[in-house]
Amino acid sequence: MWKNTLTSKPLWRLLLLLVLLLLAGWQWSGIQQLGQRWQQLPHRHSAAALADFAEFQALRALAAEDGEVQQQLVDELAAAAPTRSVRLHDAGGRLLAEAGTPDGTTLPYVRTLYENDRPVGFLHLELSESALTSAQSHIWQRLQHHLAWLVPLAALLGAAVSLFPLGRRAAAKKQEAGRPPEGSSG
Repeated sequence: MWKNTLTSKPLWRLLLLLVLLLLAGWQWSGIQQLGQRWQQLPHRHSAAALADFAEFQALRALAAEDGEVQQQLVDELAAAAPTRSVRLHDAGGRLLAEAGTPDGTTLPYVRTLYENDRPVGFLHLELSESALTSAQSHIWQRLQHHLAWLVPLAALLGAAVSLFPLGRRAAAKKQEAGRPPEGSSG
């Protein structure tokens, strides 16, 4: 009895369908994560370059412990074209200087500042959306739109292909059931 239950075709089909659905969900999750990284790539790249440029001056401003020098650095960084807001924090997270107005629509870039392998502060940058970031975001939205159509269509195609041989077998069985057994004349 157990053999019949474990080897029945509907159970195997159900398990196969479940495995396929889990694999599809895993892949969809991976696509979403990749899309977020891809959309933020130009932004993160630009912010990293700006932080590389400003790191030495930020370390000097933190070492000077002069609020005026720190504010001047932050103002200069905020005046750069792609920068929306800049904040300078000490190692404890206390805000020392800030400039610009963050809007919260883009992910901030935070650079930890080290002196002799010891964290001494943080540089918090938020850049405005560039044309490249906007174009990548639009392309990603279009890709998601097409994937949203492709996945159900592929599932329907798979279901149709799997049901087609079953329909042919059922028709063949019906046809054989209607024939008289071989060797008998009727």
